[in-house]
Amino acid sequence: MNSKEQKSHWNLRFEQGLPSLTKPDPFFLSAYVQFVEPLFPNAGSALDLACGLGRHALWQASREWRVSGVDLSDVAIGKLRHAALERKVDLDLLVGDAFGYKFVPARFDLIVLFYHLDRSLFPRIVFALKPRGLLICKMSLRWDMAGAGDALHRNELPSLVPELHALHHQERPVRDRGVVEFAGERKEIG
Repeated sequence: MNSKEQKSHWNLRFEQGLPSLTKPDPFFLSAYVQFVEPLFPNAGSALDLACGLGRHALWQASREWRVSGVDLSDVAIGKLRHAALERKVDLDLLVGDAFGYKFVPARFDLIVLFYHLDRSLFPRIVFALKPRGLLICKMSLRWDMAGAGDALHRNELPSLVPELHALHHQERPVRDRGVVEFAGERKEIG
């Protein structure tokens, strides 16, 4: 699918509603408590790439994080703006493809990426993390040779971010595919 087709696809999906994507993912919550809170007890700056309805962005903003969110779907960003107003939290939101996002060096303490695969993003994500910054990521995974076409291969994710120290890396089967959960910390520069 090209970018325009993807945008139409996701706009339709978000218009129809995706209630499963309104609550933070259990892995995100667990990784936050285990890795993020100890390093950033006073919050910081975060980027939620391909944020959709903003389940993680809203949760972080409610805990004093300065959160930027990017998503291709203007429907999702519109719903997220409305949810942020209702919850009285500030979010910096942008409608656009994650690939087109202008990454600034060492800008974020935390970057969240769930179920959006673009391998070319990973070097740019690392570039945008501050030293000791964290990436929390969850992706679809090819569990067997006939697995999902647009998914990571087993043990591929750590190789895409060699500059990060893996704090957590787990791969497991889920129905007809697999899932990889990853939390990594950017190594000190120098």
